[in-house]
Parts: sequence; structure tokens; C-alpha cells
Amino acid sequence: MDEETVMDYVERSRSLIDSSPQMDEQNTRSRLIDPFIRDVLGWDFYSTEIEMEYSVQMGSSKKKVDYALFKGGSPVVFVEAKGCDTTITDGHADQLRSYMRQEWVDWGLLTNGKSFHVFRLKKDGNNPDVEELGQTELADLTASDWMLAALSEESIRSGASTDIYQRVERRRNAVSTLSDEKDEIAEALRGTVVDRVGEVVSQPAESLSKTFVDDLIGKLEHDQNGVATGSAENDPGSTERTVQEPTNYTGKYSVRIADGDNSTEFGDDSQADLMGMVVGHLIANCGLVSAYAPLPYVPGEKIAILNDEPAHPNGEEMRLYREVGEGYYVYTSLNKGDKKRYLTEFADACGVDIAFDGDW
Repeated sequence: MDEETVMDYVERSRSLIDSSPQMDEQNTRSRLIDPFIRDVLGWDFYSTEIEMEYSVQMGSSKKKVDYALFKGGSPVVFVEAKGCDTTITDGHADQLRSYMRQEWVDWGLLTNGKSFHVFRLKKDGNNPDVEELGQTELADLTASDWMLAALSEESIRSGASTDIYQRVERRRNAVSTLSDEKDEIAEALRGTVVDRVGEVVSQPAESLSKTFVDDLIGKLEHDQNGVATGSAENDPGSTERTVQEPTNYTGKYSVRIADGDNSTEFGDDSQADLMGMVVGHLIANCGLVSAYAPLPYVPGEKIAILNDEPAHPNGEEMRLYREVGEGYYVYTSLNKGDKKRYLTEFADACGVDIAFDGDW
């Protein structure tokens, strides 16, 4: 996946949306969704790979799918488009699911040019089901390379999209099991350590075992970003944006920071921009840098989450980041769960309360 192409697409699309936020479906398709399918996913509009307004027989009536992408003469991806002026709903998702089940189409994409929802058909006998594998926002496309790779013409043609799906499913299943059985797994870990070392470590092992399971869940969710094409921190290129001051606008995602009787609320449609705003506030007003001095803050082995330069300890430039003022940078090539987790950790380090609202 050519990351520069993705970044160019994101910036161009953001500009178009900013100038026309109530863009209708026809203009959204021509300005945003056609270029996404063609330039980012690599499908050829001047071939038989794509059919517009593809007919699907639903009972006694025919319905139209906005885009059908073909391999070997059969549709393999359905794309349902909505206008920027339309909020994606469960009803839209159910509509796409019904089309995919009817035609046994493997992949589905539902988008309004701002949000991208990816679906996969699970073929279980005569009762196929369609699950939503993931969703991302326009500003975070570069951190969702597995989604782009799975839907790309190259991956569909080569069969690599199936491998991507299987890796995604294994991670999702692992995260689900770890989350559902966290207490039992943590207790088993504690018991193993105590059996090998002795009761003297029982108390600290109990809390650390739970922390280990939480960290493992976070690691698996973070690695999802690079499941298709390699880990995010090793991809070339970077996207930097200077953080703006908080406004009264509340976007799709919102965060509230409370310090005693004082409360500040931040909102934005981009998770990455919002993370930058909140971190900037914590640096300027709550002593975040002092809490993690000396920088860089590296919670794992090589990824710097917070630094005084847009780079990781090994010298590689951060792939996606925000400049948060006073010469500091926060790494934002993270999934939604990791962004929320690190913001909570930062708030705890500063001794302030944090609350999430909207689509978090």
C-alpha cells in the first residue's frame, strides 16, 4: 500500500469536506468515493472490474448496490455509498449485510466519505452471517492499513485478502477471550508464578498478572493496525499537524478533563486531532512532561508515544503524529482503544480525571 497516496487522498478529501460539509451522495461519490476505490484501493474504472448500480434480487424486487467490484466474473466486494450529509446508521449496515448474504459476496464497504466501515461474510453452511470487522475515520486511514490492503484490487486478485481476514479474526478472537476470561487467566498466571517462586510473590503477582493481561489486549489491538502490511512504526512517511486550541465545538469524539472544580472539554471528528488537543492541554496545564521525564516516553520496546522530536528512539520518524505545543510530539498511529488507553494513563499521571463521550 502506497502510504503517500493514502495521505494525499486524506488531505485532499479533508479539504473538500471542509469546503462542502453537506455534500450530497452524488458529489460525495464523484469527489471522494470514486477516487478512494481507484487511487487508494487500485481498482480500474475503465475495465469490467467495476459495475455501478449492480442489481441484487431481494425477494420479488430488485435492489441496487452502488459499486460491485469483480474477480473472475463474480462480485467480491460491495460498496454502499452515502453522502457526507448523511450519518452512517445501523440500518445502512443491515442493508449492505443483506446484499452480501444474498449474493455471497466476501467483502463489504460502507462509507460516506468520512467514515469507513468494513464487513466480511462468514460462510457457515446455509446460514451465512456478515460481521463488521472494523471502522475508521478519514483522518485515520493511514493507521488502518489492514483495511485498505484487504479491499485492494491486488489483495483480492492474489487471495491475500483471505489471509488478512484470518489474521484479523485470530486477533479479534484472542482479544475477546482475554477480555471475557481476564480474571481466570490472571489467576492462572499468578498461580504459576507462586508455584515456581513461592507465596512471597503472591500479592504483587496478583495485580501484575491483571496488568499483564490488559497490556496483552492492548498490544493485540495495536498490532491490528499493521496486520496486513507490517507494523505501523516501520512504515515510511509521516503526517504531522499542529494542534489547535480547544473550541466549543463537540465533534464525533469528545473528552473532558477535570481538575478539581475546573473542567475543560475537547471535541473533534478525528481521533488523532483530538488526542493531540488533550495531550497539548495536559502538557501546558497539568505537568504531563514532568510526569514522564526524561523523554521519550516508550511504553514498549521501540515506539515513542511522547517525545520532544517526531521520532522513535531508533531514529525512525513517527509515521503519524501531532505537534502538541512547546516543542513536543505525540504519536497517533494507534487504534481507538489504544488512544483511549494512553489518554487515560496520561490523565492518571497528571492526577486529573478524564471522561470520554461520543463514539469512543
